[in-house]
Amino acid sequence: MKKYVIIASVCATLGSSLIFSCKDNKAKNNTAITEIVSKIEQNKYKIGDKITIPINDLEGVTKVVVSVDEREVPADFTIDGKTVGLGNHTVNLKFYKGEEETNSRDFTFVVYASEPAKQMTYEVVNTYPHNPDYFTQGFYFKNGNIFEGTGLREGKTRLIEYKLGATEPTKLYQIKDDVFGEGITELNGFIYQLTWQDRAIYKYDLNFNQIEKYDMPGQIIEGWGITTVGNELAITEGTQRIHFFDANLKYLRTIQAFDNEQPYSYLNEIEFHDGLIYANVYLKSGHSNNDNIVAIDPTTGAVKGVFNFAELKGKQGNPQANELNGIAFKDNGNMLLTGKNWDKIFEIKINK
Repeated sequence: MKKYVIIASVCATLGSSLIFSCKDNKAKNNTAITEIVSKIEQNKYKIGDKITIPINDLEGVTKVVVSVDEREVPADFTIDGKTVGLGNHTVNLKFYKGEEETNSRDFTFVVYASEPAKQMTYEVVNTYPHNPDYFTQGFYFKNGNIFEGTGLREGKTRLIEYKLGATEPTKLYQIKDDVFGEGITELNGFIYQLTWQDRAIYKYDLNFNQIEKYDMPGQIIEGWGITTVGNELAITEGTQRIHFFDANLKYLRTIQAFDNEQPYSYLNEIEFHDGLIYANVYLKSGHSNNDNIVAIDPTTGAVKGVFNFAELKGKQGNPQANELNGIAFKDNGNMLLTGKNWDKIFEIKINK
């Protein structure tokens, strides 16, 4: 505050014409910077586009320091898909005269995918029974068996294994902690199970012996869905973001799910198959609606395809059924889908 009082006093002592000049120069730079920021914020960027921060028209400014998502980049930088990828990005600009910072701005811009998401079609080729008592949160298929993680508290969060087509478990573990379970996956011979808001991730061996309990990494707002992509764990949090970690939950990177027009938020249960992450969208237009599943490029976040499975809930018979929330893949490439308290699992053939 004292700094600005001194500057105003200096201008005042030099006469009214210089008072106008001091204010006018500052206003001129502010206006020019506002125009620069506004153009960047309003543009719909794609991978390969270049963003330039011009300073030639700014009086007294000798350099600008640009940070995107808290990482410094050149004043003229290209959206390469790695340093800057799809999605929302925060920018900080610092303007300097010599070594003195004279102005700064914070704002955001958005990068969209180059192509629209394809509307995918499918066929229901088989149905299997599913235990309607299971509040399905995690779901994968291996060697003819379904591995399922359930949610809710008061002892209802469990890890279950059963033969596809059976409704009774061959193996079951009930978590002793009063937590709300979410997605499950397997990596390197171990099973990982998320919790929702309990800030914990459980690790089991294949006999369902709990061998480790991790604190939820700080990058994750809430635990929603988890899958294995190569040697990495991919985790959703209910936003458009998917975070990647190693087997010890060390943070690696984040992608954002976007097509050429919009983000896909509320990503929930996920499964990786044949080069794509399949994620169900928990909410749509503010309503609880798990009808859509999107196929996402795990490298860029680009949404490649969208499925509408609205018909499936009506094909099963439990009146207490909730949202679609289980995605798995058989060895033949067909998708297996179920939901919270559903009494059926549907086998889906994706039309290529």
